[in-house]
Amino acid sequence: MLTRITLILALLLTASVCANALTLKQKASLFQHDMEARFLLNGQALCKLKLPTESREFVAYNMPDNAYMTGIYLGTLSMKYAATGAAADRAAARESLEALHLLCAVSGEPGLLARAAWPKDRPMDDDGIWRDSACGNYRWRGDVSTDQVAGVMYGFTLAYDLIANDDEKERIAQDVTAMVEHVMANDMRIVDVDGEPTQWGRYDPAYVSGLERMNALLWLQALKVAAHVSADERYDALYRKWATEHDYAEIAVNARLDLNPTFQGAVNHSDDVLLYLGYLPLLMYETDMDIRGYIAQSARRSWEGDRFPGVKPEGNPFYTFIMARYLEDASGVEDAINTLRWFPLDAKWNPDTVAAYEEQFEFTFDPTPQSPEPEPNRPVPVDRRIKDWSAWVQDPYHSAGSRDEDNPMEFNGHDYLLGYWMGRYYGFIDDAQ
Repeated sequence: MLTRITLILALLLTASVCANALTLKQKASLFQHDMEARFLLNGQALCKLKLPTESREFVAYNMPDNAYMTGIYLGTLSMKYAATGAAADRAAARESLEALHLLCAVSGEPGLLARAAWPKDRPMDDDGIWRDSACGNYRWRGDVSTDQVAGVMYGFTLAYDLIANDDEKERIAQDVTAMVEHVMANDMRIVDVDGEPTQWGRYDPAYVSGLERMNALLWLQALKVAAHVSADERYDALYRKWATEHDYAEIAVNARLDLNPTFQGAVNHSDDVLLYLGYLPLLMYETDMDIRGYIAQSARRSWEGDRFPGVKPEGNPFYTFIMARYLEDASGVEDAINTLRWFPLDAKWNPDTVAAYEEQFEFTFDPTPQSPEPEPNRPVPVDRRIKDWSAWVQDPYHSAGSRDEDNPMEFNGHDYLLGYWMGRYYGFIDDAQ
């Protein structure tokens, strides 16, 4: 018997003859189906699927970024519900909201986020630091980073505004403020249950001003979200203190390193995603013109660049739709929609998985690139890149290559879904596209 999502997907794909002819909406439905079939654990968005091997019969997952990905996925589902109004979309978002609450609680230490949580009665194969939960039902992955917190704050922001009822809003406020309090109680660091600071968990001024200006922006993100969801004047005062007295708003202007992206390895493109996870709530909620001016300046600098190109040439829909919606720069929208149009199925899945979906939903996939040949020293279009766990984290200047070989890992389409549903929610993509 077909599930509801499978039946809807089958109806959507009936008229399609090849993946290149899929509408943006049909492709979103296909990625959504796969996400629900293979990459969710009670709403927790699983990261990298590890296919069975001769020594391991079960499907496993590599899970360093589950909290980050679940936050992004929750934000995506919240925007999806806001665009569709479908009760099933709200229910799916609430399930992922519960998963975030679990990740906030499973360590047993108030405010200490877990990277991932896994039922103890299910087999697993993952690296990282894993500990048993106090309740005895889970193992949880520690050594959480500011990256993970940024993704979770992003998800809580959109869930609070778009899908949560009053009780759910109160729980969001409890988790968000607990994370903020944990950092402040530990000299502006994330400290694990063993009492040791995590490797990438610093927001303190010495670290921020000397090594990681981006974390000034991410700390302001956390405080701004805490002020918004709690309606507690204390967090608003803390936010303004860190933004002005500690100069974090001014430091955040240069959050993106000004490096030449045409030099392989020069730019950490995963940091670009983190910047825009931080920009969204700050641009949504900030009304102080001085502080907002710094945040806007930072976002425009990341977008345009200084000596070297910013992210604008990449055609990334996540960045583009935020710039168009909050800073009235719609110059990249056409390129962003083309990125979604060209986004290939085999950027995520092996040939046998694509073939199974072709048979199940009666369409034919053509992997031939539809984009124009890239110009020298310009980003490679998404349909000319190798397979990767995130097209938005991927280096778009140095990822050209074949995708026609089987890979021991497969990946979910959270990146496509994020771009598509943000475009739908903000009105840059319509239902017919």
